[in-house]
Amino acid sequence: MNLKTLINKSVYGTIGYIADETDLIRLEQYISYNLEVLKEFKQVIIATNYSGDFQEQNSSIWKKYLPECVILDSPVNRGHNFGTADLDNKIFDYCKENSIEWLCKGANDIILTNKLFEWPIKKADFYYLNGFSFQTVYENNFNLEELEKNHFTPQTNFYFINVSKTDYLNNKEYLSETYSITKTIPNYNNKPWEYIKGWSCEEFLAECIKRNNLTRFNLLDVGGLYSQLFDLVKTYQIGDPSHKNIMIQGVCHFQNPEQSIFELDLVI
Repeated sequence: MNLKTLINKSVYGTIGYIADETDLIRLEQYISYNLEVLKEFKQVIIATNYSGDFQEQNSSIWKKYLPECVILDSPVNRGHNFGTADLDNKIFDYCKENSIEWLCKGANDIILTNKLFEWPIKKADFYYLNGFSFQTVYENNFNLEELEKNHFTPQTNFYFINVSKTDYLNNKEYLSETYSITKTIPNYNNKPWEYIKGWSCEEFLAECIKRNNLTRFNLLDVGGLYSQLFDLVKTYQIGDPSHKNIMIQGVCHFQNPEQSIFELDLVI
């Protein structure tokens, strides 16, 4: 089986933040670039929060390319990380409420190409890209086998999950409690994990997978991708575990469009 089979029975859920007109321009560029892949999904669902009155423009851009898409605007923006967790929940809850089985969770700064279609996969409940940094590599003695055995940090900006086999994604009460705590922290730096152990969207996702006993398949485990990415992170001492600007078999967290891209492809 390849990933295109799963794409064709999944909805694509993407989240984003619109701060200004520049974000809208970039959004349209990314949608246009991704369109060939996006049209292969059963449906596209978009959850967005804003720092201004851009709801109508955001909806207009999406509907221009995907007229049947679903727009879920967030009336409250609790800022970086908390806002992201809230938007993730909006996508997840929509799938639960509408009996959607398979969700491919993405983000507005992800770019996709048709190389995704060729990705070989095995049957599972959850498909993901493991996130790691140079520090993670160091802590695992520069040993890929140790890393794979000890480290489970699924990236939240690209994964497939069987929603029907889960209870919830991010605990809303916990989010509200910890958000209130951050409001009492002097000079809070918008990095909740530096104050509250275990607070990250990646850890929440990992907890969801473990809590619901989902079978999982690391997309890096085929075609030499894990080894290629491991060597890249080690060689360039990449400190960011989210693999920004690394195109992995047709998917890239393209947060820095002014910078170049490393490209990794399957070796079969």
